[in-house]
Amino acid sequence: MAEQCARLEQLALRRAVLRSAISALEEAWCPRNAEFCQDPHHTSAYLAWELLDRWGRLEEEERWEELDFLEFCLQESHALDAEQVSQVLEVANSVACWDEMIGGFLRDPLLERFQAVRGDFVDVAYGSHGLVA
Repeated sequence: MAEQCARLEQLALRRAVLRSAISALEEAWCPRNAEFCQDPHHTSAYLAWELLDRWGRLEEEERWEELDFLEFCLQESHALDAEQVSQVLEVANSVACWDEMIGGFLRDPLLERFQAVRGDFVDVAYGSHGLVA
């Protein structure tokens, strides 16, 4: 029983590292239009987030090929300090229970921002429709 509790505790610590990194990367995304953003830090944050999202579904060989790129994106995003990057890479080397650690479905900040203003946009668009017709 103690061994099982120790494994669960280790999994919880890994999950905390991963969820903290994902939140920091989401906050480092472009606050404006991400599709046309030229800021390399914003792009790196998104690419690192995307890699972490699919990391557990990659084949082992693919993970080894992408590990340096993941490290580069994490560093270039400026969302994490060197110690946090090291911790994320350590967690990335152990993909057991990845989907549980990642926390299931990730939120999409860009979609959330769109949905937050969509209603107002639609109201204004429909309101001005009568003026054009």
